[in-house]
Amino acid sequence: MSEKSKLSLWQKLKHLLTSAAPQTIIDAVDEHEDMSPADKVISVEPNNQAKASLTQPADDGDNDSATPIVDYLKRYLEDKQWHYSYYQPRKNDPQNSHHLCLRMRSKKLDCSYLFRVQEKTALLAVYGILPFVIPESHHHAAMLLITQINYDMLIGNLEMDIRDGELRYKNAIDVEAVGINDATIEYLLQSVITMTSVAHEIFSDLIDTRDPSEDMATLLSELRLQADARVFFLPSQKRQ
Repeated sequence: MSEKSKLSLWQKLKHLLTSAAPQTIIDAVDEHEDMSPADKVISVEPNNQAKASLTQPADDGDNDSATPIVDYLKRYLEDKQWHYSYYQPRKNDPQNSHHLCLRMRSKKLDCSYLFRVQEKTALLAVYGILPFVIPESHHHAAMLLITQINYDMLIGNLEMDIRDGELRYKNAIDVEAVGINDATIEYLLQSVITMTSVAHEIFSDLIDTRDPSEDMATLLSELRLQADARVFFLPSQKRQ
């Protein structure tokens, strides 16, 4: 592959990785669907008031350091009238980790989002979990791509569970250092949704690539072919 082609594809990846977040988190969310408890996450259906408030910055007074992080998150989600599942810390968990799960669905993407709170260390992480797993046959190529993407990523990171191929994007903050308010939560969730959407496109192309190369230049070329294959023209008598 020529150096020019390689650069062009990397520019495309970098554009995807740094693309602006949507105006509101849930512009594309269009339906509510009840899920069984076994699914762990439930679809989001905000009302109009909640949707309008997502882009409004929080007042300085919203920062409540006396409120446990998990309680603030619950209040935030309930104020939006978003459905979520809550999981208490496991017994003998030294980090006292709480988990809140929800699902957001649009016409193009249906992903699970997970808030992980460690009250002891005042850490908050948000994960966007892809709705597919990377097959074992593609693990090496996926790890190669993840490593290269993470190398140039300023915030957050992609990560894959090599045991089952689960792929997710994570962003996190130290609440003790920056505090917590609605604007902080919305920033975290916004960034995770945006990057999860990007990862969905890139790694869907990877899965669709049969026997992906473990050479980076060749792998990028293969992914470009998959991306180009999604764009096609219907035959007509007019010049296109």
